[in-house]
Amino acid sequence: MKFIRYKWIQIFAIGLLLLYAMEKVLSITNNLNLVPTIILLGAFLIPITFITYLYETLPNWEAAIPEMFICFLWGGAVGVVVAGFLEFNVLETLGFLPMLAVGLIEESANTKSDY
Repeated sequence: MKFIRYKWIQIFAIGLLLLYAMEKVLSITNNLNLVPTIILLGAFLIPITFITYLYETLPNWEAAIPEMFICFLWGGAVGVVVAGFLEFNVLETLGFLPMLAVGLIEESANTKSDY
């Protein structure tokens, strides 16, 4: 029996529940071994949900899964490198207060890599 028609909604909802559960377990146990799991789950939830959404909603989608996976990895790697370099330069040249701009830098770098 199908409860939800679109898989991307299921992926997003289950991912949010898992992320919430992992954060609760971390706060209760103070087990720092869970931090990488939470970071990876949080970092991959939206891009994987978005790719699933595209596959389900766009007609005549002609992109193959292996090519999408390669673009996903390269885009993520480039986004991390660009954001890391720009964050370091902002911190070194401007000090702590302008680090508030780091959020904008990261989001602009990650937005480009998600497509």
